[in-house]
Amino acid sequence: MLAPLIEEKERLLLTSTVRTSPERLRDLVTEDFFEIGSSGRILYREEDTNTMDLGEIDITLTNFKLDVIRDDVVLATYRTENHTTGQSALRSSIWVNIDGTWKMKFHQGTIVPA
Repeated sequence: MLAPLIEEKERLLLTSTVRTSPERLRDLVTEDFFEIGSSGRILYREEDTNTMDLGEIDITLTNFKLDVIRDDVVLATYRTENHTTGQSALRSSIWVNIDGTWKMKFHQGTIVPA
């Protein structure tokens, strides 16, 4: 099944280990990847793969859902709880299959109002 694979990749991208490693990021995101973070900051792979350091974070991912757009494009949606800041966010990602490898093309996080 595809959902467990994409969920695992989403969880990896939430870790400080991956977010602070330009090599690991390049393995998981497309060359034209961009993100609209929950902070409102826009990140682009070509500009930010060396500076996407989130520091130490403690995030729980829940309510993961995967919708197939096409055979090679899926939309992942889920909720995160940041235990350091106490903030919740709704998140969505577009994943594309490139030569047999699933990579994130776009991500957005939106803070859930308290």
